[in-house]
Amino acid sequence: MGPGPIQTHLCGNSLYIPELHLCYNLPMNKLFIICGISFAGKSTLGKAIAQRFDYAEVNVDDTKFQLYGPETKDEDLSHADWVSIYAETDDRIERYLQTGKTVLDASRYFRKAERQLARQIATEAGAEVVTIFVDTPEDVARQRLLANRNKQARLDVTDEGFEEILQVMEPPGVDEHALIFRYGDQIDSWIAKNVKYIKEY
Repeated sequence: MGPGPIQTHLCGNSLYIPELHLCYNLPMNKLFIICGISFAGKSTLGKAIAQRFDYAEVNVDDTKFQLYGPETKDEDLSHADWVSIYAETDDRIERYLQTGKTVLDASRYFRKAERQLARQIATEAGAEVVTIFVDTPEDVARQRLLANRNKQARLDVTDEGFEEILQVMEPPGVDEHALIFRYGDQIDSWIAKNVKYIKEY
């Protein structure tokens, strides 16, 4: 009978093989928090990063439609419904991170408290947090909102919803060490410039 399987142990982001007295550093998976006002371009940047590096994506709108149906409108949902949507989305993030996947969420995080909760989820899963602030001027975002109502390229946001996001938006502070994607930046060149923060190593 041949030797049995080699035993291995995960220690944080390291793989330890006792029999060989070897320890390998594994790539640290990440949680990307992409924030900014409505129509800032968060989803566009997020999809570009996810596709480039084969990262998973979660989105509160996807969760909303899966839980309550594809015709569901935001104004038809109660506070309790939104709590369920956010909790389920958080659970999906946690499951991705626990299986070693990097995951990206560009659908919320307007308030610092939301970002702190996401950071806690990532920390408990042993993952790194990368915060990206998409800094787009309000007038540009408003023009995109109005243009979208003709093209319907993405889900609409009501005027009331847009104004509410402007009121509650808290840009990341220096303590959050956010990467900043500014209006006018080219996505490919921005990713190349920040690849050391974006790619798993």
